Amino acid sequence: MVIGEVWENAADKIAYGKRRRYFRGGQLDGVMNYPVRRGVISFVRDGNAAALCAVLREIWGSYPPCVSHSLMNLLSTHDTERILTVLGGPPDDGRRSNAQLREARLTPAEKRTAVKRLTMAAALQFTVFGVPSVFYGDEAGLEGYHDPFCRRPFPWGQENKALLALYRKLGRIRRENPVLADGDFAILRETSNALAFERKNGKGHLIVAANRGAEPFCLCVPHNARDLLSGRKTGTRIEILPDQVMILKVK
Repeated sequence: MVIGEVWENAADKIAYGKRRRYFRGGQLDGVMNYPVRRGVISFVRDGNAAALCAVLREIWGSYPPCVSHSLMNLLSTHDTERILTVLGGPPDDGRRSNAQLREARLTPAEKRTAVKRLTMAAALQFTVFGVPSVFYGDEAGLEGYHDPFCRRPFPWGQENKALLALYRKLGRIRRENPVLADGDFAILRETSNALAFERKNGKGHLIVAANRGAEPFCLCVPHNARDLLSGRKTGTRIEILPDQVMILKVK
C-alpha cells in the first residue's frame, strides 16, 4: 500500500504545470489528509463549521471511495505544529525567535482549553472517512511549535492521563464499530458553529455530532441511541451542549 505526502486535494492537484494523476491506478492508494486537518482546526479552534463541512464534501466527492477509506487522518506531523499547541496556544506569527519558541509552553488555562478542544478534534479524526494516524505524543499531551519543536521526546512517566484514556477509548470505538472502516459518509445537519454526520452501511450506523457554538445544537435521530463516549443512552431528539461532541450508535 502506498500513501503519498500530498498537502492539497490530490484529485485535482497541479504541480509544475501538470495535473497529477495520483488515483488513476498504479500510483497512490491514499494520501495524508492535510485538507481535513485544516478543516478540523478551523472548526474546533475557531468554531467554523462551514470550513470543515466544505472540505469533507470536497474530499468525499472527488476521491474514489477506496481512497477516501484509506486516507491518513492526522492532526500533527513532523512538519506541523503540535495539535495541542495549535488548539490552545497563541499562533506563531513569526515574531518570536527559535530560542523563545523552544521554551514556549501553554499556560495551565491554555492547556485546559487545548485538552478540551482536542477531545473534539480527536473524536472527529477517528470517525470521519479514512484511517486515524496519531503522531507519537499527541495522545500524551506533547506541545511544540514548528519543526524542530514538534519533535520533542515522548514524555515517559509524565503523560497526560486524561488524553491517554481518551485515545484508548477512541481506539476501542474504532475497533468495535467496523462501519468506521468503510461505511458511507454524509453530513446530516450543519449550522455556523455545529455539525452532524453519519457513517452507515450493513455493519452499523453511527452519527457524530459536535458543537462549538454558544447554544445547544439539537438533532433528531431515527432510533434511540447510545453515546459511545459517555456511555449514556439517548432518545430520538438529542441536545448537544456547547463544546460537546457525541458519537451516537444508532444500531
